[in-house]
Amino acid sequence: MKSNHEPHDLLVAFLLVQNALQRRSDVFFQSFGLTDAQFNILNLLAFSEGPIDQLTLTERLLVGKSSISIVLNRMVRDGLVKREEHPKDRRQVVLILTAKGRALWRKVSTRYEKNVREVFGSLPLKRRDSFLDDLEILYGALKRTTESASGKRSFLTLRKTLHQISTKT
Repeated sequence: MKSNHEPHDLLVAFLLVQNALQRRSDVFFQSFGLTDAQFNILNLLAFSEGPIDQLTLTERLLVGKSSISIVLNRMVRDGLVKREEHPKDRRQVVLILTAKGRALWRKVSTRYEKNVREVFGSLPLKRRDSFLDDLEILYGALKRTTESASGKRSFLTLRKTLHQISTKT
């Protein structure tokens, strides 16, 4: 077996893992009639301390933001989320989890957490920091190349971004 893997080998391995994770996620959420984006929205609303405006929700999502209006329209249509006038600014709309949405979130979230523990818990405790260190290096390299192409600069590391996401939910 080859011991000096080329960078392309690492990319292909990473993509294989990402693809397997996405397929597992799709099958899991489909069994509840949801997409990963819809669950992410339910999750953010469930952990919020009140209504969230759409811009804030979009900033916190871990999925593509371009189709958020379509996803939200479907969730409103299905009675999972409702839109209300912002209490201080009538030009804005806030999003609220309905009773039906909260019940579905409760049903899905416990099974979701079990699945996450099953998959990512397979990584031994003593290797998790090293795994995050390696991901941090990749994240930094991706951000540097993206930032140099776009001219925008962000100083958030992977761990800071994780912390920011976890404290906002």
